[in-house]
Amino acid sequence: MKLGLISDIHGNSPAFKAVLDCLIERVDHLLFLGDFAGYYSFVNECIEMMPADMVTGVRGNHDQILLDFLSSELLPENYQKAFGSALKRSAKELSETSKERLFDLPVQLHLNVDGVTLTLMHGSPWDPLNGRVYPDFSDWARFESCNDDIILLGHTHYPMVKHTGRKLIINPGSVGQPRDGKKGACFAELDISSRDVQFFRISYDPRQVIDDARIRDPENPYLVQVLQ
Repeated sequence: MKLGLISDIHGNSPAFKAVLDCLIERVDHLLFLGDFAGYYSFVNECIEMMPADMVTGVRGNHDQILLDFLSSELLPENYQKAFGSALKRSAKELSETSKERLFDLPVQLHLNVDGVTLTLMHGSPWDPLNGRVYPDFSDWARFESCNDDIILLGHTHYPMVKHTGRKLIINPGSVGQPRDGKKGACFAELDISSRDVQFFRISYDPRQVIDDARIRDPENPYLVQVLQ
C-alpha cells in the first residue's frame, strides 16, 4: 500500500490543491499530520478540499488553538502578533461540516496498515501537539518508548526521514509553508511494504495567499517572505 503523507497546510489552499492533484492518483490513502489552520486564511477551503473517504489524520497545535477559539473566542496572548490575523478570520468562515471535521481529529492516533504499526501525531511522542523534532535532533533514544514501527510527525515544516533501530521516523515537511528555503509545496509518499520514502516538491501559484497576507497583515512581512 502507498500512503501520501501531508502536514502543515496552514490555510494555503492553492498549495494544498496542487498537492492533492498530484497525490490523489498516486496513493491508496492519505495520512494528515495536523494544522489545517494558522498563518493563512483559506482554512475552510482546505478542509472541504480534503477527501474524507481517503484520509486519516490528527490535529495540530494551530488546529487546537482554532478549536479553543471557537469555544471561547479567546486567543493566546500575542498569538495574532506572531502568526497574523488569519486564524481569527478563518473561524468566522468555517462551515458546520468543517468544524465537525476539525473537532473529530484526535491528538494522536495508532494505526495498523498491512501488519505495519504507525503512530501519527503533529509534534512528538512526548508532546503530541507542540513537540519539535528537527532534522538535527540528536536524542533519538527518546523514541525507544514508542511501540510502533513507523512514527509520523509534522510541526517543524522541515522534511525529514530517520532510521533508528527498527523504527522509521518521517516528517513530510509542510504543504503550506516550507521553511527549508526551497520553493513549492512539500509532501511525501510512503510505500508500506518496502518502507521506501520519497519526498516531493510541487509548484503552485501563491499570489492569492500572498496578496491576502500582504493586505490583512502588513505588519507581519514574514508571512509573505517565507512563500517567496
